[in-house]
Amino acid sequence: MTTLLVFLISLFMFIFIGVPIFISLGLSSLVIWMWTFGTLEPAILMQKMLIGIDSFPLMAIPFFMLAGELMNSGGVSRRLVSFASCIIGWVRGGLGFATILASMFIAAILGSASASAAMIGMVMIPAMTEKGYRSSFSSGLIAAAGSVGPIIPPSIPLIVYGVIAEVSIAKLFVGGYIPGILMSLAFMVYTYFHARKNNYLAEKSPNITEIWVSFKDSILTLLLPVIIMGGILGGIFTPTEAAVIAVVYAFAVGTFVYREIQLKNIPHIILRAANSTAMVLMVMSTATLLSWVLTLGRIPHTVTSILYSVSTNPFVFLLLVNLFVIVIGMFLDAVSALTIITPILLPAAKSMGIDPLLFGILLTVNLSIGVLTPPVGLNLYVVSSISGIDVMKISKAVIPFILLIILVILIMIFFQNTVTYLPNVIIR
Repeated sequence: MTTLLVFLISLFMFIFIGVPIFISLGLSSLVIWMWTFGTLEPAILMQKMLIGIDSFPLMAIPFFMLAGELMNSGGVSRRLVSFASCIIGWVRGGLGFATILASMFIAAILGSASASAAMIGMVMIPAMTEKGYRSSFSSGLIAAAGSVGPIIPPSIPLIVYGVIAEVSIAKLFVGGYIPGILMSLAFMVYTYFHARKNNYLAEKSPNITEIWVSFKDSILTLLLPVIIMGGILGGIFTPTEAAVIAVVYAFAVGTFVYREIQLKNIPHIILRAANSTAMVLMVMSTATLLSWVLTLGRIPHTVTSILYSVSTNPFVFLLLVNLFVIVIGMFLDAVSALTIITPILLPAAKSMGIDPLLFGILLTVNLSIGVLTPPVGLNLYVVSSISGIDVMKISKAVIPFILLIILVILIMIFFQNTVTYLPNVIIR
């Protein structure tokens, strides 16, 4: 118990004084090591850090990051929003529906909450304001719709969890579709009733020709997630190989078909992807060291004992874990939080018979709330910078969406087959 307290105090002390998260993880590891063993072994510690990123599945991260940057620069958002508006914009509150659907499309390409909110926000906030939507509602909707980004594959957090927990990334990808779709449907239901209450008008119904023209303009973009998941599920390539295919495809489409990526900009695109990748891999490296040190300090065993003393009921355990993770997500991004809590909580989950597949997807969905809650809620700041609306006003506007995400989490806890059935049937 003392070791656990030393770990928590040291970690949050470093974070509180502004030390970058990956350095905080490394320093906390050193504190626990010195507390447990009293001596320092630099060679062993560095070796463990290198082992943390010496993984073939982790190679998917830089390639998916690069594919996302290429698609982000290749005119994706305008085409996807146009297509989404064509097929669903005629419903009352249709611009809100189109925002949610376009965010799902972008999530299946970029896998990033903040990138999705930024891309959709720049297109939809002016359009929704022009049509009379309340600015706080449209900003909150776009921030919330972007939170689906890390859940619908390709998902960086799911890749990170899969590597740490040694769970099939392909199964995690398939399982991620279920809560992602449930969240989006819940957002649409709320948007519909909000539109009726505030008398937002529907858009003009498109004719077949307009739908066809919009579909043709966006088909190459829509094919990318089909190629990625189709190849993985068909056994044609691994998730890492799928990421490489995504890069080649995104480059070819953006450069030679849409012609919105100029060759002179490629180095800048690669640099942005490299910066994002470096942040994730540095966290993974120091988190692997921390996981090893925590195991030596028997902290997972201590946490398991504490949880067993509260209740041995797996449903109670999952409810407690989700309350804890909601708080953690307010201060840490999804990747950082997963790398810290997975080695601590997963052994307890396994001991209670909870499927690691379900557990990882639950954690990822829960941590998506973190992009909507101060003080770290990245989507709030992204949308605020685009709309000019105060962050606190957007924070209030996203409360209904946060409650809907919690509802989805409760469905996942009490009806676990909704998440685990499809991955176990499709992938043996």
